[in-house]
Amino acid sequence: MTFKVKGSRVSISFFFFFTVCIALVLDTTNTAVLTIFAAVIHESGHLLCMLACGEKPSKVFLAPFGMCITRFSGCSHRREMCIALAGPAANLFAAAVMAAVMCICDLNGLFKPIAVNVSLALFNLLPIEPLDCGRAIKCRLMCRMNSAKAEKTVFIIGVVCLIPLSAFGFYILIRSRYNITLVLASIYLSFTLLKRRE
Repeated sequence: MTFKVKGSRVSISFFFFFTVCIALVLDTTNTAVLTIFAAVIHESGHLLCMLACGEKPSKVFLAPFGMCITRFSGCSHRREMCIALAGPAANLFAAAVMAAVMCICDLNGLFKPIAVNVSLALFNLLPIEPLDCGRAIKCRLMCRMNSAKAEKTVFIIGVVCLIPLSAFGFYILIRSRYNITLVLASIYLSFTLLKRRE
């Protein structure tokens, strides 16, 4: 499905709708709904920072594992780094606001939304290139060295981080006997990292 919003083309894949529907149907704890709201906050952080930097998206593509934004023009590595880190910052800001409201109004029901936002922020702060922190590190390195060397360095950092992440994912799977989330995330990140090296 494709449509335009203020000159920007928005595309939503069938698998995005499929993944969201399956998550909502199978979820009995409302975690999927909270994760979707946290993802909206996250992506809004990227978009607001992009607009604040004077950038306009030409295409926005929604896929099961996130949102891909194409811009009309490229921006500096420093601005790109700020845009990449704006997503996790938005989640941490939302979590801080909810924590303040929870303390002031004594609402214990906000603990789970806070945990989901913090978890999404921390996950995206892993130094693996498909994730926001990996992109930010690459931008920082490209300010100091050529792109080939920066990509190789980020790839090595990503592999070093994926090994313990994958091991921890399998440990959680064995202990819980059902939680496959981190294993699937590790497989996806490994596939994406290797694909970028082709």
